[in-house]
Amino acid sequence: MKVSAPALLAALLLPQSTSAVFEEDAGVLDFLVQTSGHAVTRFVGDPFDGRVLTSDTPSLDSKTSCFVASRSVQDGSLSWRRNVCSTSSPEQSHEIASNGDFFYTIENTGSVRAWTKRNGDLLWDTKVTSASKPKVWTYSKQGKQFVVAASNDEVSIFHAETGKLFDDPINVLSALGQSVRNGEHVEWLASFPDPSGAGLIRSILSFVKDDGSTSGNKMILVELEIGNDQIVSHKSLGFVKGSIVASSVRLQPMGDSFHAIALSTDGNPVHFSVDKSQFSKTLSPSQLDPAWQTVSAVRPTSVSSVISIQGGSQEAPDSQWLFRYEESSGNWVSHGMEGIRFSAFGYCEKADLEFGLSGDALQVFRQDKPMTLSGDIFVPDGDSVEVFTILDCSSDKVTALLGTTSGTTTQLSFRVIADMAVEVTIGWSTEEGLGSVSSAVILDASHLGLDDLVDEQDAVTQKLSFSSRLSSQFDSIVSTFTGLKGGVSRRDHLFGFVKIAAVLSHRVHRVWGLSTSGDDRGSVQWSLDLPKTASWHSLVHGTTNSANAMHGINGGTHSREILVLSASDSVVEWKCIDGTTGAVNAQDSVAVSSPVAQVVPMYGGSGGCRQVALLLHQDDTLSTIPSDDETSVLVEEKLHHTPNGLFTHIVDKEASKLVSFQVAGDSARGLVARQVGQTSFGGEGIVKVAYPIRDEIVQTMSTVLGDDSLLLKYINPHLAVVITMAADNSKTVSSIATSVEKQQGIKKTRKPMGAGDSPDHVAPTSIPNMFVNVVDTVSGRVLHRAGHANADPSRETTALISENWIIYSYVNAVTRRTELGVLTLHEGMIDKKGMTLFSSAEQTTTFSSFDARESKPVVLAKVYVYPKAVTALGATATRGGISSRKILIASADGKITAIDRKMLETRRPMGEVKEAEKKEGLVPYRELIPDISLFAISYNRTVESPTSVVSAYTSLESQSLVMAFGGPDIFFARTSPSRGFDLLPDSFSKLLVSIVSIGLVIVLFVVKNMGSKKALKQSWL
Repeated sequence: MKVSAPALLAALLLPQSTSAVFEEDAGVLDFLVQTSGHAVTRFVGDPFDGRVLTSDTPSLDSKTSCFVASRSVQDGSLSWRRNVCSTSSPEQSHEIASNGDFFYTIENTGSVRAWTKRNGDLLWDTKVTSASKPKVWTYSKQGKQFVVAASNDEVSIFHAETGKLFDDPINVLSALGQSVRNGEHVEWLASFPDPSGAGLIRSILSFVKDDGSTSGNKMILVELEIGNDQIVSHKSLGFVKGSIVASSVRLQPMGDSFHAIALSTDGNPVHFSVDKSQFSKTLSPSQLDPAWQTVSAVRPTSVSSVISIQGGSQEAPDSQWLFRYEESSGNWVSHGMEGIRFSAFGYCEKADLEFGLSGDALQVFRQDKPMTLSGDIFVPDGDSVEVFTILDCSSDKVTALLGTTSGTTTQLSFRVIADMAVEVTIGWSTEEGLGSVSSAVILDASHLGLDDLVDEQDAVTQKLSFSSRLSSQFDSIVSTFTGLKGGVSRRDHLFGFVKIAAVLSHRVHRVWGLSTSGDDRGSVQWSLDLPKTASWHSLVHGTTNSANAMHGINGGTHSREILVLSASDSVVEWKCIDGTTGAVNAQDSVAVSSPVAQVVPMYGGSGGCRQVALLLHQDDTLSTIPSDDETSVLVEEKLHHTPNGLFTHIVDKEASKLVSFQVAGDSARGLVARQVGQTSFGGEGIVKVAYPIRDEIVQTMSTVLGDDSLLLKYINPHLAVVITMAADNSKTVSSIATSVEKQQGIKKTRKPMGAGDSPDHVAPTSIPNMFVNVVDTVSGRVLHRAGHANADPSRETTALISENWIIYSYVNAVTRRTELGVLTLHEGMIDKKGMTLFSSAEQTTTFSSFDARESKPVVLAKVYVYPKAVTALGATATRGGISSRKILIASADGKITAIDRKMLETRRPMGEVKEAEKKEGLVPYRELIPDISLFAISYNRTVESPTSVVSAYTSLESQSLVMAFGGPDIFFARTSPSRGFDLLPDSFSKLLVSIVSIGLVIVLFVVKNMGSKKALKQSWL
């Protein structure tokens, strides 16, 4: 005892090597990737207090992200981010102007706001007339700052500090004696500053057709003077043949005159001058670049006399070069050095340095002579640079910020070390494109993961065996005493925590691989640029959904290969990559006769890529990716080994219909698609389509009720939930509601004098305007249809299919609250005496989607109210489906909440709970789902506006991995839906247990020795 007591005392006094109880539940193993939200950096304001302002305006697209952010110039950390738009409309857009300590924004709804650059605080806001493309500028007169907001034919001038209206808005059309014809509206295309500071506002006013084009003879140069409230002068810019894209006009000052260039609707550049000569002419793209057939974008640069123009052809991808208007020749000449054309350009006057960036390299010049570069090597790697802004310029050092079309923002420092030598340093780089992720695939990157279709249960059993666990514990003890720590522990590999998340952004045409474990979790492990000419991209992984009686829906694989598709109307480019490393195993392009309508994933190819895809085109033809003989053989084998046939479908949102097809082999034509069913939603528009979770594990196919009876689950891997909205709700509801009121004898009450509805008032009605359609995609039949009245069509609708549960959310326009609809699908019920030792229930062993009696489920429904707006729905996934499944709800306040599915149970009793229902844990039905902060797996982190929540299982049943994305942030967490019943917490002190165990062994030997001595001594007496 004397020997063990000091050891035990020392063990108790030793400092613990962990930081919290249940460390994985305390957010320590989570990560949050925060971006600026605007994906592509196009606007960079002047540095302020060591920070810089960024946004994605101006954009030729009508839609912008509506995010403005501030980053530290020193380390790139995000200081703040603001959504400057008041709505979430798909057509939301904004413009920004910066001046001094403040910046100003205007959105298409007409809201004008002033913000502080320091903290992003709202200074003031006001309202002007709404417009599709409003403009905001800042001007000064006699030392006073003014904000000019232009929308349609109205110009409003505000005091920059207070937001007070300077005078009544100026109606420009009335002053010009002009009028707007039908099918036209007014836009302000561009403005240019007045260097004299006399408060003169000069801008180009255009009459734009509703299709986005404008006629050249309707473009007018307008000059306004602050204080006089009148138009000083105006003049036409001349006649331009054809129509030009209104948002493409860019001005270039040349002395006292201004030259402008724009794009025509047929892709030709149009040049016109804003001076006394007043001429305009249409150029051909080949006049700018011999390889160009069309021009796709015109952008300003940090140097006012240089404009960036982007163009390309069908054979070659788009390229972007700089051009300067040469007054002597009257031509637009390429801006570059020694035959090298630049896509971005910057100039530091104090250091007399010119910076040119092309798709291949960065070059620095002094007096048109190239300088020697040393230090960090920056290679754009073919990525076009959107903006190059010099933040700080001195005689020997220059700091610049550049942003690329793929969303990479990089801070570079240039230090002059000799007369013709510059040292380059990359300060920091961030992937803003991660703020526009549209889809993700979570892959197993541990050494446990198998790269095949075979089940890895044997490998898991071996790894989790007693001997393997002893070996793991021994290695852990050794590492504890030696202090060795790695980025990813062997324990993480053993339990399958090491994952790589492959995420895709359609907007910036790039795929990234994110680490989810270890010290570098949340960092980019690899990235892959995709063709920017593609209409859409897709990550193909897994195989077709099929029923599995023991494991639910079998639609996934353990493969690490991902097939990345990039498609246009005439060609499909594909890359077969290792999703854990980003290595490209194979790639090619395939010409197609018709655009792709549906992608059917398959696995098991023996050619260049084991992950393959079957493409269904709009003309009902089929093709395979890769397009080799091995893939064709694989598809034919799938058809032969599938006795019930291979089916697919397309969803046509424009025609509001779902069409089902059967894939069949034809000796003459090869693979053909034969239509077998169709569902049309006449008078309704499709707003959301949801499918069952791929490779979801279902532990049991029935639910045991409190009275020991069985409620059978309806598991159909070919289900789809199609949510539709009435196309013309106001007229339809009004006419139908009127007839119902007449039949029921309902009389309307008169309103008191002076009472009226607000402009956004929605009259309550019992006529549904939103419909939830449960569709069998094999037969194309609607299995169930539920309707809801007063659904707000302008708000986001979400849906989730998990096991036999269907959960969806919508906003009630009358009550202005978020409602959760829940449907549970069942095959039927077996009484507790229906299955005994001597009897069994009658059940069919076959299932056909074309049999209306067999395929139609029994549906139970409930509607709940959630206290927050819902942006995404998901469900936790575990290895065997044994742990209780939690419903993941992403809300508009930035929280990810895990709710027990029993809270949304459709069988919650309306009245008093019976004894049998108490055994199941059912509670009385309450409409409101309480918001309990302890259920938030995001803890105190704010995850802004995610649109998707996905989950992946690990090798441990108790652990589930959750990732939320789609907004400006990416959040990843590890959670335990039923607590960690098969895993010791990270805070478990292995060192203390080891010392106590060794001490007990020593005590055992000491006591045994003492006992032996005592027995020997007594025997001699």
